[in-house]
Amino acid sequence: MQVDPEVNRAKYDREISLLVEQQTTLESRLIFMLSSTAYPHIDLLFVPRHPVQIPGLTTQVGSIILAQPTVTFTDLPMFAGRAFKARFDLTDYDLRAPSLEFRDAWTDAELQYPTMFRARQFEGPGRAPDVLLADHPTTHKPFLCLRGIREYHEHPQHSGDEWLLYRETLNLFSIVMSLWRVSVDLVHPQLNFQMNRMQVQWAAEEKL
Repeated sequence: MQVDPEVNRAKYDREISLLVEQQTTLESRLIFMLSSTAYPHIDLLFVPRHPVQIPGLTTQVGSIILAQPTVTFTDLPMFAGRAFKARFDLTDYDLRAPSLEFRDAWTDAELQYPTMFRARQFEGPGRAPDVLLADHPTTHKPFLCLRGIREYHEHPQHSGDEWLLYRETLNLFSIVMSLWRVSVDLVHPQLNFQMNRMQVQWAAEEKL
């Protein structure tokens, strides 16, 4: 089933208007609607501002390495999570949820999972599952496994959690804010040293 093109365009325009009304809120979180926005797509630029953190270094005395009794982290403000473009596709909205793909903020190329940020949904200390997954069974692209996103609701594992259960309470603005929450607000990159290599991990922290 498809939504009548005129109805679809009217709903698209309504979502654009809601985003414009919330422009101050969005920009306070460094989310910007881009001029590349054109029906049925809406392009938003997300600019993370969490600096990379590195753990406190160990101290060496002669041949003995003294580890810090408590790991502390130091911010590196010159490094931060990279800006990214979120492209929402409102084809057949709102019979279907908005589709979402991630693109390079400069080249518009689709982002590849190994070099992307990570998104986590904080569920309590020690419980912050990844909600940005590497390979959707239909699109074979990275996807946000979160309610309100088409790739979530049309995933075979979520066949009982239909978009139609939520479309009366969710709109694009609330979905954008959910994306910001799990990919920018709650997570920050940490640079960890493991043996002879370094690894960037994305840590989630609780915020009210």
